Amino acid sequence: MKQKPPPSPLEVMGLLLGLGFTICIPILIGAFLGAYFDGKLHTGYLCLLLGLLLGLIVGISGAYRLLTRSRVL
Repeated sequence: MKQKPPPSPLEVMGLLLGLGFTICIPILIGAFLGAYFDGKLHTGYLCLLLGLLLGLIVGISGAYRLLTRSRVL
């Protein structure tokens, strides 16, 4: 059975950087859109919390997809 060579440090760093952006960007977009809609709709913090929750769900699912398709792991 042929073994895979171990990943290079640059591949691991690239995966970690991609994971950071994959989780961070949807959360930030959800927070900004939620705050914007809270200002327009005068709903307090409801849209902000929903935006954060939706961004967290999208970020975690994106990170899971990135990890399962990764060649590094």
